[in-house]
Amino acid sequence: MEKNKRGKRRKKRKKSGIEKVVVCLLSTVLIIMLVLGLAGTILYKSGEMALKASVNAAEPTMMVDSDEVDRIRQDLEHNDSVAWQENWTVYDGKVYEYREDTLNFLLLGIDHSGSLSSETKLSDWSAGQADTIFLVSLNQTDKEISVIGIPRNSMVNVEIFNSDSERVETIHNQICLQYGYAGGGELGLRKMKESVSELMCGLPIHGACAVSFDAISVITDRLGGIEVVVPDDMTEYNKAYVQGSTQTLTGKNVVNYLRYRKYDALGSPTTRLARQKDFMRVAMGRVMQEIKANPVFVKDIYVSLSAYMNTDISVDEAVYIASKALDCTLAEQSFYQLTGEDRAEYFVRDNGEQDFYDDYYIDEDELQRIMYEVFYREVRVSDL
Repeated sequence: MEKNKRGKRRKKRKKSGIEKVVVCLLSTVLIIMLVLGLAGTILYKSGEMALKASVNAAEPTMMVDSDEVDRIRQDLEHNDSVAWQENWTVYDGKVYEYREDTLNFLLLGIDHSGSLSSETKLSDWSAGQADTIFLVSLNQTDKEISVIGIPRNSMVNVEIFNSDSERVETIHNQICLQYGYAGGGELGLRKMKESVSELMCGLPIHGACAVSFDAISVITDRLGGIEVVVPDDMTEYNKAYVQGSTQTLTGKNVVNYLRYRKYDALGSPTTRLARQKDFMRVAMGRVMQEIKANPVFVKDIYVSLSAYMNTDISVDEAVYIASKALDCTLAEQSFYQLTGEDRAEYFVRDNGEQDFYDDYYIDEDELQRIMYEVFYREVRVSDL
């Protein structure tokens, strides 16, 4: 009888022990989940605060007709009894206000293979040129993402620095040169942000990321290849690249596909940008799908590209950006390209042969139209 009782007590203790293990495991899982959730929240919040503190200018400074502003202002205050707001501006007879909740990021493709240093080196200006320039805008209120392609040969003021990081000269030249003339690294990234901001009427830019050729190959393979439709005839380079044909890009062929252009043809950099824009549209859509399926994908990509990347966007900021981007739509019509005019600047090489630089002059009217369409919202009196 006593032996039977001891057996029951052992079974009870054994059962109690199993229950404790289960409770312990559940508690551990719960703690891990809470820690991960807290860590994600901390990353999210710190990223949000860092991005908001990363810019000096609050909004762009747009060109306006002061007489038209005064006329519309007086009409509003007299006929509609609407008090004019200091942050309002006028374009094409309508009143607009800047979308203050918009986050803007600069993405650069540098003509440099291998790793991309975050250290500024001004000894020989060998940091590379910004061959690809995209401005990505995240509209947090309307849940929209817009991408603007900027021609690498757009003519702007470019600052040249010496080995002591002192500005020695400012020239009017192609915007792609600014990264290298500032030695790449932190200074090159900052000066590219300033150049693009100045080109875009003083638009605030919250972060920038520059990548080398190898980064494009890495991310293309991570996405399992990118399918594109060839927008221009490239049979001179590859007989399969017939205009209108569908091609699958991999890590092996993506760089050459995106870099190819006819150096002896005026306007070839702009044609190439259209090809890069199509690739960007497909790749961004695929990245967003991957993040939705696996939120850790953001960190994985960040780590995978770190050796080939120079950026002022931290991991916590990347987490915040990704979380906001997932709620946004990325429509085909949300991809823009600054337009303008190609002008040949002829020169004679050391061997006596004549050549030319393909300089691009942005159409200011079209730039203004894109600025208002992407970064401003119309103020409707009926909504006030």
